[in-house]
Amino acid sequence: MNASKQSVYWMESESERKRMASNHYIAKDATNGALVFAPIDFSRPVKVLDSGTADGTWLLDLRANLSALPDGASHVFIGTDMNPAPLPTDPPPDVTFQVQDINKPWPEGLTDSFDLVHQRLSLLGAGPNAQLAVHRLCGLVRPGGWIQLIEATMVFPEDVVSAEATPAFWDLLRLMRGVAEHMGAAWLIGDTLREHLEAEGFVDVQEREIVLKMGRTNPDEALARNGVVSCGMAVEGLAAFAKGFPAEKQPLEMERYGTLKADLVRELSEKGAVFPLKAVWARRPE
Repeated sequence: MNASKQSVYWMESESERKRMASNHYIAKDATNGALVFAPIDFSRPVKVLDSGTADGTWLLDLRANLSALPDGASHVFIGTDMNPAPLPTDPPPDVTFQVQDINKPWPEGLTDSFDLVHQRLSLLGAGPNAQLAVHRLCGLVRPGGWIQLIEATMVFPEDVVSAEATPAFWDLLRLMRGVAEHMGAAWLIGDTLREHLEAEGFVDVQEREIVLKMGRTNPDEALARNGVVSCGMAVEGLAAFAKGFPAEKQPLEMERYGTLKADLVRELSEKGAVFPLKAVWARRPE
């Protein structure tokens, strides 16, 4: 099985979808409830795309938190994902879900049509073709519209995350890096977003750091538990994927795969960790 097919299998797994949905609420807490940073005027009808939507958690949460429009008007919400399995089958009338791979051309009917194109933690799936994937997303934004991308920076505060202070979490990062390199993806992907958007001619580029508090670092008990469970599921999915790598490409010792989840759950429950993201948003010129 080649790298692209392996990555599809891992990223489509049920545990990975549940993990991403759980992380949505941790990320939302980290931004004090903000889901959109781009200056979108939601007092008028707008058209929103959520690429890499999984089960539509972000899109449906955004819809639920917007005020009703006057005179029976409505927004248009479209969520896309490469895997049809998690897509809601009975969405509200103003929401549509459809299958789309970010590595494939988008339907011509969607070109130049969205007020907001949003994608979070999905660019890894583009592997070495991140700029092309962003180029295609940018082509969906109408003139004057906005794109908002969110990815991990993989730059951690040493006083919180290090091989000495959080050895299990550090091994998770080693595992993640091995997977990224196997797929040909940029490890420091969050810091590439600005240059990708500027290369597409987008303007008014702005960015924001978002720090996810995982496990004990999160003061909210429910979110703290979610973070522990989420990271445990990440180990399961990543380890199952990485075990198929050639021996010389293994990011961890094979026996470590069997002990990492339990060690990580204990470490996050006792110490916690953080996971930094970067949100970048930009406007397409008129």
